[in-house]
Amino acid sequence: MADVVDVVIQPIGRTPGVLEPPLAKYRPQVVVLITSREEFSHSVIENIKMNWIKHTARMPEIIVKVLVEPWTSDTVDRYMEIFDEVVAEISTKYEGKTINWHVGTAGGTNLMGIGSALSAFTHRFSVYYSTEKDRNPGKKIEDLCIEIPFFRMLGPGFKALQKARGMKFMKFIASNGPVQNDAIIKFDESTKQNVSAGLKPLRGANLIQKTDLGWVATNVGKSLLALMDYEEE
Repeated sequence: MADVVDVVIQPIGRTPGVLEPPLAKYRPQVVVLITSREEFSHSVIENIKMNWIKHTARMPEIIVKVLVEPWTSDTVDRYMEIFDEVVAEISTKYEGKTINWHVGTAGGTNLMGIGSALSAFTHRFSVYYSTEKDRNPGKKIEDLCIEIPFFRMLGPGFKALQKARGMKFMKFIASNGPVQNDAIIKFDESTKQNVSAGLKPLRGANLIQKTDLGWVATNVGKSLLALMDYEEE
């Protein structure tokens, strides 16, 4: 579709193969390579031209950004600055179009992967991981691109916790869970119906889950609560 642009943002090191699975899965029009050495990108581009263009049917636009010394204490911060620049650049160029962002976490140094994941969280973009082709014989190449739903849940979860009652219930469950509905009703000094209505958005955003012993916070819920509780202090 002319009004939809798929963008893949991929950290790249000495293993260009991490890009093939997302090329096959998303068929992007734009590929951003964030790498410590520009020559690493040359290998990727050559592979796209010679071998991987079958996945996209045409040569995607390639944007290369160089991150020097990706092993220092400020690597993550510098990576995120480059990421923000790329997002602004592409958003301006394709203004008025729907942009689907896909962010890779495998490739380059571990710190680059961390920076990529945190950048995706900041912008609420979808995240994927490329697993190795040699260790997964028989799998389609696009199936080696594994989406990580944890990051997609952060946006709805953040929205749910912006409501005062949602945050109140979330803190209570995280601190006291597992808890039954009766305990929440007593804590809220409310009714069964009101508590049920307050829990519904938390459950829908995968912030809490019901166990045999009662409600407990999920990892998504714990992560967002730690972030947002800090912001309130």
